[in-house]
Amino acid sequence: MYQKVFIHLEILPVFSSLCALPIGEYAAVTLLMFFGLKSIKDAWDLPSIVVKSGDKSGPELDEFVEAEELVKEKVSKRLTNPLEIVWKSFSLVFFAEWGDRSMLATIALGAAQSPWGVASGAIAGHLFATTIAILGGAFLANYISEKLVGYLGGALFLVFCCSHIFWSFLINS
Repeated sequence: MYQKVFIHLEILPVFSSLCALPIGEYAAVTLLMFFGLKSIKDAWDLPSIVVKSGDKSGPELDEFVEAEELVKEKVSKRLTNPLEIVWKSFSLVFFAEWGDRSMLATIALGAAQSPWGVASGAIAGHLFATTIAILGGAFLANYISEKLVGYLGGALFLVFCCSHIFWSFLINS
């Protein structure tokens, strides 16, 4: 009898308090901090003299070569069907983003926050980022180094991390 009372009065409150932990909040903060620090570390590790956009290496080179080959192929035989253009653009962006940091961060935020708000923000953010990339990427690459982009991106992740800590744990508790 003593064991049952002990279990109900001593152990079960511990388990219920562990279950009440906002796991999604902790995961979001952890991922945002990890990706912020990783972006800053990657930018730190880049050489001071950044190679131009045509001199890429590694996975970026593979994506660049694939996109360049697709452009050369399609220039020779112009795309006539607008749906084919949409499909090619969609598939290139979808598979490039699959498993990316932004996807993992969005999953963590979706688990911790309102899914509709996260979806709306992710769609708006992706639309804005894609628009900037399309309109100004080649122009800005001549003036802004990859190192600076890494530092700014990492700092932005850390700002979001601090903001999430502030709103989730300090204001809402």
